[in-house]
Amino acid sequence: MELSRCETAADVLTLLEEFSGEDAWQTFFTGVLDATGLSYGRFAARCGLSKNTVKRWSIQGGAPRSRDTYLKVGFGAAMTPQAVSAMLSQYGGYCGLNPRDPFDACCIFCLRKQAAGERRYDYAAAEDLYRKVMEEEPTEGRSTLTTTTLMAHLTAVDTETEFRSFMQEFGPELTGRKQKLERYLEEYLTAHRLAATRAGGGSLHSLGLPAQVEKQLSLLKCHGIVPRRRSLTALGLHLNMTLEELDVLLQYAGMDPLRPRDQLECVLIYALQQLALTHPELALGNATALLAVTRDAATRRRCTELAQEYWQAGYRSEGEDVESVAAYVRCVLEQLELEEAEELLRLL
Repeated sequence: MELSRCETAADVLTLLEEFSGEDAWQTFFTGVLDATGLSYGRFAARCGLSKNTVKRWSIQGGAPRSRDTYLKVGFGAAMTPQAVSAMLSQYGGYCGLNPRDPFDACCIFCLRKQAAGERRYDYAAAEDLYRKVMEEEPTEGRSTLTTTTLMAHLTAVDTETEFRSFMQEFGPELTGRKQKLERYLEEYLTAHRLAATRAGGGSLHSLGLPAQVEKQLSLLKCHGIVPRRRSLTALGLHLNMTLEELDVLLQYAGMDPLRPRDQLECVLIYALQQLALTHPELALGNATALLAVTRDAATRRRCTELAQEYWQAGYRSEGEDVESVAAYVRCVLEQLELEEAEELLRLL
């Protein structure tokens, strides 16, 4: 069964289970677990995962369904940043740790501390450090540095105080100011603000974005700090983006499109494809709204072509109107009770 042939979200999960027995990961993970000398329960506790998940990977097969879960395994096994990057690439199909990504930079620092014997620098510590440094104001930007140079500066950091100083000094270099991303988002935000104005609103706050999503958007606008993948995905869903539009959003952020191999993102792909089939007016609404605000020639051309296709084909929606893309996706995820969806659901 292929994703395009799935008729329900449950079919998507069945499809994922059929391809979950990656022998390569099972062999690798069993070797990692044996090297630690820990029981299933103790290793799971170090990773922040369930004992049953760890036991299943070792005995029955299967593999992590998100990049963050691979990171948790790396922390649980006290791997070096280089080993974690290799694991992400070889077994997860994800990009390795990137010093230009603020959260990855926190992981690199904490993994190095762990490898040096300081066990308290686990995955939760990396998350806590990320929250702290994101609250601090970076200094003015400097000339563009290469990724190799940034990594050299990062690996020279030894203490948490030095790391926070590194983040303040090189903050503008981490991911950098993504002008295309900002312009792309601003067009959608402007279109939504105009619609809100007609309904008596008009401010960013009137759009009803979750506080965490709104904060990430503010960090992008003020400091050029690109939101983490889940926050950016949630923002796109709140702005009623289609699958194609959401993939463009991720591309402008320097990220991969939604990944079919990621269990959560596979469900998102399915949900957005279903919306495109049953409610084509959503894509038309986006195109019409963007035509009223965009100055980008490529965007105007794409929106014009989509509107013409809609009217020529005479597309019609099926069933009741959809309140919003975010609400539709939230409903699908809640029905499936995906463990991997907890973070995204908090943002929807």
